[in-house]
Amino acid sequence: MIGLPDLLFLSALLFCIGLYGLLTRRGIIPILMCVELMLNAVNINLVAFD
Repeated sequence: MIGLPDLLFLSALLFCIGLYGLLTRRGIIPILMCVELMLNAVNINLVAFD
């Protein structure tokens, strides 16, 4: 079973990748994909603490 620290690390990693992409990309589609990646990280956190 995957533990809480593993899920938190995965979520933080995805959020950081999304934030980096949000700050460095110029097109609207890649920016929206990075925002979606950040939202997926938030959803992983919600599931981890449920």
